[in-house]
Amino acid sequence: MRRLKRTDGVEDLFDQMQKMFEEVQDTGRGLASDFTGSLPVDIQEEDGEYTLTADLPGVEKDEINIRGDENNVEISAESKAEMKEENEKYIRRERTKRSFRRKIAWPQPVEADTISAEYEEGVLTVTAEKKENGGKTIEVE
Repeated sequence: MRRLKRTDGVEDLFDQMQKMFEEVQDTGRGLASDFTGSLPVDIQEEDGEYTLTADLPGVEKDEINIRGDENNVEISAESKAEMKEENEKYIRRERTKRSFRRKIAWPQPVEADTISAEYEEGVLTVTAEKKENGGKTIEVE
């Protein structure tokens, strides 16, 4: 009986998948034409508030939607490149449409009415004040 090594077949499979992915990209079809991605964020805590920062390059302010409550904030954006009807010849066109959606849990509950957002030069900043008390202390009788 032959013992299989952990890498038997995996390298071949990886090579085949890599070739297939490159072919899809090279034809300008498939994944490259309609990208939906996650939204990487940074969250900082300072002076009783949280500051969430996300990069949204190429997205206009009116294309961003933010919903938040005391436990979560959801950020979504959809950017559509302007389609020209002229007879332009593209070798590759990957910037036609991008969309992002992410729901992020605050590390601790926040005051929902203090959530605010600013967008400047492709950087979204969302701030929220932490709740003073995380709950109610109940005395046992």
